Amino acid sequence: MRTIAERYRLPLVALASVVVAVLVVGAILLVGGSPRPNGSPSPMPVSPSPSAADPGSTPEGATRAFFAAFAEARRTDDPTLVQAFVTSTGSSAYKSVEGFLLGQKAAGKASITTVLRLENVEVRQSGTTATVTFDYTEGGYDMDFESGQPLESPVILPVTQVTVELQQIDGRWLVERYESR
Repeated sequence: MRTIAERYRLPLVALASVVVAVLVVGAILLVGGSPRPNGSPSPMPVSPSPSAADPGSTPEGATRAFFAAFAEARRTDDPTLVQAFVTSTGSSAYKSVEGFLLGQKAAGKASITTVLRLENVEVRQSGTTATVTFDYTEGGYDMDFESGQPLESPVILPVTQVTVELQQIDGRWLVERYESR
């Protein structure tokens, strides 16, 4: 004869499993943050600059600030977000960002950056010019510009080596040009 405990064992285990699953999903949602109003996930934080107070105080800080601003600009297709980190709107760096973003906008899409890493950073400085080289890892996904809906799953692109040329103007380091290899 089966006892009452044996009779309810399977339903209790199933109920406990459901409760645990709900708690795990709830914890993941809480840790991941709330969804964005348009339904797309929030981007991951990008690498901070060495000097958050004044990212232009060092060549590395200016480089990190430029690429963080470029990541933000990709979400809105607004190249003016990098303007504070370049020597001028006529610079090669600004024109590269502007051209890329105008192409995105013409295609009706924008991008969310979920991974942005600048690693193995090397700085060579001579007077008011500097060159920063680093390994660049970028990831994310494209979204429909109007609806904000993802057009693809997030991907991480292969690591590239980037060289950035900067000039010091009025005591601040600003990006003149960059290239990827």
